[in-house]
Amino acid sequence: MRKILFICILLFSNIIIAEIKFSDAVIKKNMGKKITAGFVSISSKENLKINKIKSRVSDRIEIHSMIMENEIMKMRKIETPIIKKNQEFILKKGGDHLMIYNLQEDLGNISKTKLSFEFENDSGEIIIKDVLFRIQ
Repeated sequence: MRKILFICILLFSNIIIAEIKFSDAVIKKNMGKKITAGFVSISSKENLKINKIKSRVSDRIEIHSMIMENEIMKMRKIETPIIKKNQEFILKKGGDHLMIYNLQEDLGNISKTKLSFEFENDSGEIIIKDVLFRIQ
């Protein structure tokens, strides 16, 4: 019996340990273009690195920052996005945001889509969370 309980604890440890919360998950309609942006706030009870983001509507999703360089606003890919323990990681218009490339369909035809986030915690455990994004 103890062996079964131990196995159950191991199997569900990611669910118990990984308290990751998402809010305000929105993707902009692409208006016929093959690229768009997404926004979301993420918080966690532990430090997490975002390894990758996947979706059926795109084969390439990145997190970008917006910086001013010589009075010109420029976007730069954040190579290793980190969510710090108990600090909100905010992706918003005019700031850090999701860049969604190579769209496979027109987002004007759907109201929601799922993005799958792969995180890695400080112990090296991989945690995958699916998030439903509204299309606006």
